[in-house]
Amino acid sequence: MELRRHIDRWLAEWKENREHKPALIRGIRQSGKTHSIKLFAENNYRVVIYLNFWDRPDLIDVFDGELDVNTIIRELSVKLQIPDLIEGDTVFLYDEVQECPRALLSLKTVMNESRFDFIASGSYLGVNGYVVSDDTPKPVGCTEEFDMRTLDFEEFMWAKGYSEEEVGYIREAFESQTPLSKSMHGTFTSIFREYLCVGGFPEAVCNYIETNNIYSALQITRRITRNLQDDFGRRRGKDNKPLFNTNEVARIRSAFSLIPSFLGRDKKRFIVSKITGKGAKDAGKDALDYLKDTGIITKVHNLSVPATPLSVNVVQNQYKVYTTDIGMLVGMLEDGTTDAILSGKLGMGKGVIYESLIADALYKRGGKFFYFAKESGLELDFVINYHGESTILEVKAVDGNTKSAKTVMAHPDHYGETKLIRIKDSNLGVSNNILTIPHYMAFLLFEWNPTISSD
Repeated sequence: MELRRHIDRWLAEWKENREHKPALIRGIRQSGKTHSIKLFAENNYRVVIYLNFWDRPDLIDVFDGELDVNTIIRELSVKLQIPDLIEGDTVFLYDEVQECPRALLSLKTVMNESRFDFIASGSYLGVNGYVVSDDTPKPVGCTEEFDMRTLDFEEFMWAKGYSEEEVGYIREAFESQTPLSKSMHGTFTSIFREYLCVGGFPEAVCNYIETNNIYSALQITRRITRNLQDDFGRRRGKDNKPLFNTNEVARIRSAFSLIPSFLGRDKKRFIVSKITGKGAKDAGKDALDYLKDTGIITKVHNLSVPATPLSVNVVQNQYKVYTTDIGMLVGMLEDGTTDAILSGKLGMGKGVIYESLIADALYKRGGKFFYFAKESGLELDFVINYHGESTILEVKAVDGNTKSAKTVMAHPDHYGETKLIRIKDSNLGVSNNILTIPHYMAFLLFEWNPTISSD
């Protein structure tokens, strides 16, 4: 089945702009980058030249010489026997471009090329030194970039067959702060629980849509997660030697495996020293940075004070760690978790899952979000800049007390002016100037932003 993705609109707008630069698409492996890009190319160009540097490492030497367009075309014509090119109707696709840094660099030389279009994509472009011993400079300012993530709830709704108008009912209710009908709320809650179990990896979503089997989709997500972890040991440098030694691979695996246990604690902050494996003093931090740069995790930093502008109050060495896809986290938990989610009968660990799914929603919309915690026990789940104001996001599986939020809001002299939005398993409502929204509306807290965050 074909999935509708946010990147479809972005690519269409990119192509429509006659002054566009080469496109650079990056993101976690298995997020659907290649499929979406190839489908767009096939539907919009008469000639598509596809190069995959992971499957065809022999193509790398095409870029050893001059990087002007004519030289590249000449080299490719011998290597691949490419078809005749049509000016204005030909696109070059560079897939897994991180394996060929000079192909990435060539985007700088073709930036003003008007005859042909260029789209590059890769899964490890956020990793510093992704090809060890290669000193090729990274091109700066010569591409238009898109951050490809796994399906968010809106895309999942499209996959389920819901139209733009039908998904729009959620947006209309959110913007007007009007509750949905009981029937609609129940339906969207049910679909959201499905999304919570399946996650957003395209293969898992397609499997679920076709089979209606949650467990089958979960097994696919688990397989993808294992494959992502296997990549830690498979990656090789320019000299074809492993990128990481055995101890480094062990630390990366350990860092990933610790995520559920830290989120389950009262103080959810990730403790780097708990990462196992031999290595240098900062080896644990390096393992987390690698997971973040490959799009597998996101780090949410603590704030010294929840006052705008939030970014200037970040505490760099204090953060919580979440998987970038909720399906990965659910897949790390024991069998039977999905049954409890679907029935709404999660146990004491439900807070971990619901907090993580809000992190999933915020991350996939491309906005910046933080948390606030003090040693005294005062803790706010998330803090965002919402319509120019510091806004607390209080995440609840059901009802719960709001002691920390009330304390912060009651003392603006200490914490700054703040607003509160509650997110829980209930219909939308407004009371005492506090907005309550259901979990399935969380994706609307940020305007969708495809650009890459540097956090």
